[in-house]
Amino acid sequence: MFNLTKKIAFLFSIFATQLFAKISCEINAKNAILINADSGAVLFEKNGYEKAYPASVTKISTTIFILENYSNKLDDSFIASETALRKINSDLKKTSKYPPYILENDGSSFDIVLSEDLKLWDLLHGVMVCSGNDAANMAAEALSGNINTFMKDLNRFLQNIGCLSTNFLNPHGLHVEEHMTTTYDLALMTRYALNNPDFVKLFSCKYFLRPQTNKKQKKELITYNKLLKPGKYYYPHIIGSKTGYHSKAKYTLVSSAKKNDRTLILALMGSSSSEQRYEDTIKLLELAFSETQVTKKLIDKDKIFLAEFEGAAKNVKAKLNNDLEFSYYPSEETPTTVSLVFEDIRAPIKKGQKVGKILIKDQNDRVLKKEILYSSENVRKRLFYALKKLFI
Repeated sequence: MFNLTKKIAFLFSIFATQLFAKISCEINAKNAILINADSGAVLFEKNGYEKAYPASVTKISTTIFILENYSNKLDDSFIASETALRKINSDLKKTSKYPPYILENDGSSFDIVLSEDLKLWDLLHGVMVCSGNDAANMAAEALSGNINTFMKDLNRFLQNIGCLSTNFLNPHGLHVEEHMTTTYDLALMTRYALNNPDFVKLFSCKYFLRPQTNKKQKKELITYNKLLKPGKYYYPHIIGSKTGYHSKAKYTLVSSAKKNDRTLILALMGSSSSEQRYEDTIKLLELAFSETQVTKKLIDKDKIFLAEFEGAAKNVKAKLNNDLEFSYYPSEETPTTVSLVFEDIRAPIKKGQKVGKILIKDQNDRVLKKEILYSSENVRKRLFYALKKLFI
């Protein structure tokens, strides 16, 4: 039996760390992290907080930054400039004096030509569906006046959402020595982005009809991402995914998948081959989704809590209608607490009246489960308290 006053909450940790079992498996990727998109719990990690080159998964940040800050311009049209489309040449390579956003001749492209008129929404499809470096540059310059300003604003945005180990120097991910992040930060920015419906549309888009413009005829574009389309690596639970590659970064991949009530995000960097990143992704997601929930009874429904309420003739006996149980996946090592809070009420109190609640919270103070406490008997006012109130 717990004896508590109305003003005091009881608090204890549900689980000890050793009760959790992280997912364990060998993967090819040099850096990886798997998180729960709802809670942020880390299920698997391999060098997940180590900085590395992201390549084109950089475009996740570019896309969500634009959607969050320029959603009112999605239907606006912009003209492709020479600066946004400029490509590196042999003379520039010799001097090493070129802007970090300059394009490469063999990089992925939305096939934009000088002075082409394109809507921002179409450019974002170019960024996410065919990983167009030119589309990323064009959108960044059009929205901020110049790409360097866009990158300053983008990095500030990423810092504000918790991506503290990220420094991006261009909007597309082509190699620059200090353009780096971690798989943890990639998972965080993707977690944030999944709350934006327009991002999910782009993240999951398999093909896009590039509209006719003032310079080009319409053209159908199909994603390179093998998780999203029929074939050996198609994954039926996928929400969306973004690939990346350059010679320094190797193969990178960020994906999100949902099965039953569980949404997961997996970020990989440094895979040795395109196929290997898909195999690692499917392996890790399947291991996570094959987990069985564990249910732990925390408080029996017959447990009685005693609390003092103002004016009550005696302590109130409070009980749950049901056992307090909590279900969790063994790999999700999230510090969790139980707290009890009584209502700010006065006597008289009737049997069955709500007098408090018990909350299960995660480390971010997010309520995972709530159970109501009810009075198990009638409690009248204290006599002298009632008389006192008459003469006040």
